[in-house]
Amino acid sequence: IIDGHTRDAETGLRYHGWDESKAQRWADPVTGTSPHFWGRAMGWYAMALVDVLDFLPEDHPERSKIISILADLVASISNYQDDSGLWYQVVNLGDREGNYLEASASAMFVYAIAKGVNHGYLDSKFYQVAESGFNGLVNRLISFDEDGAINLNQVCSVAGLGGDPYRDGSYEYYIGEPVAVNDLKGVGPFILASIELAAGNSD
Repeated sequence: IIDGHTRDAETGLRYHGWDESKAQRWADPVTGTSPHFWGRAMGWYAMALVDVLDFLPEDHPERSKIISILADLVASISNYQDDSGLWYQVVNLGDREGNYLEASASAMFVYAIAKGVNHGYLDSKFYQVAESGFNGLVNRLISFDEDGAINLNQVCSVAGLGGDPYRDGSYEYYIGEPVAVNDLKGVGPFILASIELAAGNSD
């Protein structure tokens, strides 16, 4: 249901949200989708797709559909990977002022892609997308304290839609949310991505 309503036909990217009633101020009056492609929203989705396959029986009639959605999403986000290997907060607007390379979405994509390849859900050609993303995280967004502690930088603290104060899903909203260091929504996926990359390199 979500894929049917949030997938953009032109880019293949998925919108952050969808309102069936089209009543929310952020919702398009025709499609009900929110205005932009927020990286971490697609990151959560990619992780959910690849992880649910661990628990879906091999003979489940809808298993192939989940794999197909995962492959389609990965192909789409791969088209928007920055030369650094990372992805932007608003994925398709990397050249727009204020946008930034965001750690949590990048780590989530790396994890989902690497795991998808490792388990045979995705074409092996996508492994280089995951490797490039991981190298980007390490080279661009990891720093070390004087005592050697590792920090993951440029993690969007939080973003949502609606609520009070009202979050309108505008470009200005996404780039205006606080950016944190070592937010667990980035650290957790970075650890998972590291594990999957290590597993792939050991084969």
